[in-house]
Amino acid sequence: MRVAIYQYQNYSGDCPSCNQAVVSLVRIAREACQEKARELFGEDCEFVIYFDRSGTRLTGESIHNLTKRPRLQDLLGDIEQGKVDVVVMSFMADLSVEEEFIIDFYRFLKKHQVKLVTVREGLQIMEMLDKVLELSDEKEEETE
Repeated sequence: MRVAIYQYQNYSGDCPSCNQAVVSLVRIAREACQEKARELFGEDCEFVIYFDRSGTRLTGESIHNLTKRPRLQDLLGDIEQGKVDVVVMSFMADLSVEEEFIIDFYRFLKKHQVKLVTVREGLQIMEMLDKVLELSDEKEEETE
């Protein structure tokens, strides 16, 4: 199973001890993602890490125009090339806090038959997003 772990570090500062703490948290989150993937898909997971740093909030960007998140852009390219079976994140907020962006990302994954997992929700995140997607599609139909 080819597993992509996407992480976003939302801290940047000049405090050395703070930076060390953030690095530790990123490592812990990465290990939790790997553990969740192995729990769900077995020990034969091959991991590739995609990591974007602070200052790259996705305000107003679409999944087709990601100038602020180069590693997320790389991940999408690898998905298009069939190099990824599953995307694992600690939280959906690692991707974005914008619902529209999350919906577009999830549609993209579904189009390429890639599963989505979060550490907390596991594969249930897909059921949750399927409901959101259904509501979004109904809204679009009403406005047409």
